Amino acid sequence: MKKTVLALFAHPDDETFGPGATLARLAAQGHDVQVVCATRGESGTIDRSAHIGRRRLAALREQELVQACRALGVNPPWIFTFPDRALIRLEEETLLRPFVRAVRTFRPDVMISFHADGISGHPDHRTVTARAVSAYHEAAERDRWPDLGRPHAAQRFWAYCVPESRARLVTTRKLFAVPDAEIDVVIDAGEYMLAKRAAVEAHATQKLFVERMEKQLGNLDGFWGKESFVLAESRCPLPPGGTRPVNDLFAGMQPA
Repeated sequence: MKKTVLALFAHPDDETFGPGATLARLAAQGHDVQVVCATRGESGTIDRSAHIGRRRLAALREQELVQACRALGVNPPWIFTFPDRALIRLEEETLLRPFVRAVRTFRPDVMISFHADGISGHPDHRTVTARAVSAYHEAAERDRWPDLGRPHAAQRFWAYCVPESRARLVTTRKLFAVPDAEIDVVIDAGEYMLAKRAAVEAHATQKLFVERMEKQLGNLDGFWGKESFVLAESRCPLPPGGTRPVNDLFAGMQPA
């Protein structure tokens, strides 16, 4: 049965370099997939991003995100204009309110963001995940912000993560990884790698990052071949018993 998925991230490219193949798989399976991005990525420092004015870079990266979402087959993104590299300095409600509105607007069955440590430890990543978790809870509260729409309780909040076994392959930067034994879901990305690759290419301002990773790891299809998740919050636990990880974000959920 068709489900709705809401993915919340900090920057254009997070949705692709993170769980891009999973989002493409879900969309191809007929699910309604919506990306929300908190910033326009105007403070990027990779490759030519460092030499483009902030206003022009914001416009470029916004268009890149639109094109990447098209390549993944998901809905056109919601893009906010909160300050890149400064989300942690915002009052909590400044980002929380639009996230709650997004939850109540799209009424997702599941939500997705980065792991609490933000994969790279980027403060924007950590802040978005923290506010997204708060939105998961507060969007369901009937007396909380009635001006933002009818309450809605998503069933699960999935945290995209990198397992320790894979993070050890990356020596050029620190990744905040999750022990392999703690991972709840692993999605085989193979069939949707072409879509992810197309989305990566759409993020042209980030090309140097990809080239550096390829120089170290070789063909990134192997590194990206599986996407891992931890069940961070849930109103519908995974089925008891059985082995972990499973291969379905909706395992044990009732039909919509």
